[in-house]
Amino acid sequence: MSFLPKNEWQNWSREWGLTHHPQKGMFYRNEQVVGLYQGILVQATWGGDKNLSLVVRLRFPASQNLERLKQTLVEDASLDALPGGGKNRKKMNIVTGAGKRIHIGDVPEFTLEASTLRWFRTASLNGPKAKDVPGWVALLVAALKRATPGFEGRCEQCTTGVTRQFVLLDDVPALLCGNCQQRLRAEGEMADRTYDMSEARHLNGAALAALAAVLGAAGWALFAALTERVFALAAIGIGAMVAFAYRYGAGRVDGMGRAIGGVLTLASVVLGQILYYAWALSKEHPDFGFQLEGGLAVYLGMWGEQMGTEIIVLVFGLVGAWVATKALVRPAQHPVIREADQDPREAPRRAA
Repeated sequence: MSFLPKNEWQNWSREWGLTHHPQKGMFYRNEQVVGLYQGILVQATWGGDKNLSLVVRLRFPASQNLERLKQTLVEDASLDALPGGGKNRKKMNIVTGAGKRIHIGDVPEFTLEASTLRWFRTASLNGPKAKDVPGWVALLVAALKRATPGFEGRCEQCTTGVTRQFVLLDDVPALLCGNCQQRLRAEGEMADRTYDMSEARHLNGAALAALAAVLGAAGWALFAALTERVFALAAIGIGAMVAFAYRYGAGRVDGMGRAIGGVLTLASVVLGQILYYAWALSKEHPDFGFQLEGGLAVYLGMWGEQMGTEIIVLVFGLVGAWVATKALVRPAQHPVIREADQDPREAPRRAA
């Protein structure tokens, strides 16, 4: 059941010969269209905060001169018909190299990579509206066709293999011949075996994670002393820090590592609460001084006097522990290849 329309882009996908993935879920937009249109691989979906923003990804054969391609798109007057006059394309962010990238601040509206133009239209009071998206994407596709050649049935990796059907490579449309798909799968299997054979240094990981947990507890106590409040965000931060420290020390992540990360995160939050009570006790009774035993006594007493407060703290600690265990999930060692018609929101039928 969903309160959102399921087929806003169905007619569009049918007209362009794209694959349509209808709305799933009750509250957040996640409808998607993906496919090959006029030699350009098109993917349009929703993203950003609560999936209120529009994300359009257009893929083309790799370009060696991104600055020239950017300038051509900036000077294309047809793109003035985009929302906001397409003015932000002058600030188009050019990205080179591989690997994960972290954005500080707002996500750029236009991002250009070797073979991808990404348009991220942030949610606003008047849009973006689903009915307007096909027209906007058509403008972008036409501009790209004028600026750079489209795919001509050749594999984008080896450039020699012939393929007419796209696949989803890590949920991004790609043109890959059968040989390149087999090669990626073989490389992925080798990477899996290499990772599984590497040593999991539990002791090193636990030592660094314990240090991170102590630092997190001190931060929790300091924050509570300054604000006289506790926040789930602090526990989430501790969980992330503990997970990072464990992964750095252990090298390989496994079930024991996730358990260590979760337990240490929860212990860090509890220790932080004890440190805070020890500080509060020393402030109220300066002659008593700062004593961990005193903070522990107050903490245990609070379970009888204000159980609700401590339950909330414990829940926050469990949230942080959950974050730590999720952050310590075994990392993907290979790309996932899905069939062209398979919804990325479903479990892959075939993976590398």
